[in-house]
Amino acid sequence: MKKYLVIVESPAKCKTINKFLGKDYHLMASFGHVRDLPGKTMGIDIEKNFEPKYVTMKDKSKVLKDIKQAAKNSELVYLATDPDREGEAIAWHIAQATKLPKDKIKRIVFNEITEAAIKQAITSSRTIDINLVYAQQARRVLDRLIGYTLSPLLSKKIQRGLSAGRVQSVAVKIICKREKEIQDFVPREYWVIETDLKTAKQDIFTAKLVAKDSIKEKFEVSNENDAKTVKDHLESSTYTIDDVVKKRVKRNPPVPFITSTLQQEASRKLNWTAKKTMMMAQKLYEGLDINGESVGLITYMRTDSVRLSDSSKKAARDYITTTYSDKYIGGSLKPSKKKSNIQDAHEAIRPVSTAFPPEKIKNDLTTDHFKLYKLIWDRFIASQMKAAEYDRTQVVICAKGKESYFLRVTGSVLFFDGFTRVYSEGSDEQKDDNQEKTLPLLQKQDPLTLEKVNSEQKFTQPPPRYSEASLVKELEELGIGRPSTYAPTLSTIQDRGYVTKEQKKLIPSELGMTTNDHLESFFNTILDLKFTANMETQLDDIQDGKHQWNDVVSKYYKPLDDMMGIANKDMEKVSLGERNLGKDPKSGKDVLVKIGRYGPMVQLGLAEDDEKPTFASIGDDYDIKTITFAQALSLLAYPKIIGSFESNDIIVNRGKYGPYVKYEKSFISIPDTLSIETISADEAIVLIQEKRKEDEKRVINSFTDVDPQIDVLNGRYGPYIKSDKKNYKIPKTHDAHTLTVNDCIDIIKKKKK
Repeated sequence: MKKYLVIVESPAKCKTINKFLGKDYHLMASFGHVRDLPGKTMGIDIEKNFEPKYVTMKDKSKVLKDIKQAAKNSELVYLATDPDREGEAIAWHIAQATKLPKDKIKRIVFNEITEAAIKQAITSSRTIDINLVYAQQARRVLDRLIGYTLSPLLSKKIQRGLSAGRVQSVAVKIICKREKEIQDFVPREYWVIETDLKTAKQDIFTAKLVAKDSIKEKFEVSNENDAKTVKDHLESSTYTIDDVVKKRVKRNPPVPFITSTLQQEASRKLNWTAKKTMMMAQKLYEGLDINGESVGLITYMRTDSVRLSDSSKKAARDYITTTYSDKYIGGSLKPSKKKSNIQDAHEAIRPVSTAFPPEKIKNDLTTDHFKLYKLIWDRFIASQMKAAEYDRTQVVICAKGKESYFLRVTGSVLFFDGFTRVYSEGSDEQKDDNQEKTLPLLQKQDPLTLEKVNSEQKFTQPPPRYSEASLVKELEELGIGRPSTYAPTLSTIQDRGYVTKEQKKLIPSELGMTTNDHLESFFNTILDLKFTANMETQLDDIQDGKHQWNDVVSKYYKPLDDMMGIANKDMEKVSLGERNLGKDPKSGKDVLVKIGRYGPMVQLGLAEDDEKPTFASIGDDYDIKTITFAQALSLLAYPKIIGSFESNDIIVNRGKYGPYVKYEKSFISIPDTLSIETISADEAIVLIQEKRKEDEKRVINSFTDVDPQIDVLNGRYGPYIKSDKKNYKIPKTHDAHTLTVNDCIDIIKKKKK
């Protein structure tokens, strides 16, 4: 019998933590949440002060039964779920569902999965923080109230299957507002005028026109006639250096990552979604195989604090001294002034140890894990390095002739690279064309010779559309959402079809714009940015014990309920881009085009018909506004059987990612060289056979005489073992091509421990 039971959220954590604890400890995983509000009913008794009615989640009965049994045979149960509201709630639900005695339960939290952190957590164990639980409960109840109030209304008035959310609807509002600003934007003409000037030593540089009559007077050329006049004046002017200002400037290192800045930088530099970034970060936190051992590589990835422990700062400075020399060591990280919406519960996101530089463990990581780990590592090390220093020179040139004009040029030279030796921060916007540059030696009153005057017509640009990175930044600055909500919010608004992404930019769909307009008309208070940010603050206050959770919910629900009554009565029903194109000649059913949950589609039949309607995605093939009846019928012709091969049907169809051939259990993309409309059975057979050859190359070996079957396969990141729908990495000490079935079984057993 084990003395102590430790419950974590994932099997990966079990594996990493297990090696730090002795034989008296037994680890089990809850696999995330174990209880929640029911799926088919609201599950909240509004009359009883918003009392939630929790039920055991699907597939979690056995997990709870196993935990309860193991707890009976243990002296103490350590609930070691994540160190945030959700983790605290999971711990509380486990305790409630298993009815464990309070004196048998200890709550432990840790910011990193290292031996020291785990043992310190056990030493400083505590009781479950009910205020953290209440804060999570308030958030969950609020989300459910909105979901069960607004979603049916939107489904009835706009389109079936729609949903609304406390944060997601505000995020859509922000994107729609920006789109309207872009649509309403009127470009304004202006002209950029530059001169190529030559010094007495024949050095040529370019200066930009900035002022007229006085350097302090703003001057803008707004049309071609004025540009021609100014150009004529400049071509007949004499040029003298009016002023030279030199100074040394510093560029400070960035602070370590928090959740939002990690998502922003991964979007800029790696072109990743927020969802992917958090999935990869979760793996780095929970532990990956390094030299045959499971090692947690980074601290907890949901944090809004840039704080670092003294020990981590010392480790970083020691690493900097060894790797780059002590002249690169920066000062201690000064704690930033805490914003009102910052919880500061955890450290910043950083490597747990400087013993694992990215290049040292690169071969143990997948490409994606390495990319993110290196990004986190570089930012952390850079944060403890000195500022970069530049010698900056600003030169003002006076052009005298019929009029007096002033031109300016700025140049800079790197004096000390500092943190930039390790890290350079990404940017959402394109760099200015007029980048700073190295200038020749220039002194006040030096004469200059004009080489050429260049004039270029330009127009002011509308505000840019949001990227995932810039939207997260905007939400954070507005105080809307928290580290745990950014990624799910971005995924939800795209999955629901409210927003699409093109070239990394978020664009509201017709569905998103229409839904937002209706919500703003009837639920403007709920969608108010300050109201939503204030609600986040009140959730934080519940966590700090300053408010009762049901009082906060009540303040939010009352205006929602009042507005709901008006919306139910007055909101008009809309049809999104819906057109009836005619009757199908074969079935006599109506053929419609409309916006569906996943975008534009063709529909055959009406909802009220005896038979359910069938659908076909329009995708990128046609425009919903111009698609013809014949084109719609051609889309509805799929899936279509075009022949047979080895007594099995060959089917062609259109999918989310383009046309494909379906044969048995295989889905094979139809290449651009072929067309779904004209592909023959023979051409499809060639594709099927090519796919078989690819699959044969992928399979190194298959052991079919064991249950479940074990396959040794070639993968994107090298050979691996697959068994029972799970993948297992092959250690470097083994050759994939010579593995026996017993070798595979041993590897699987070791990975499961």
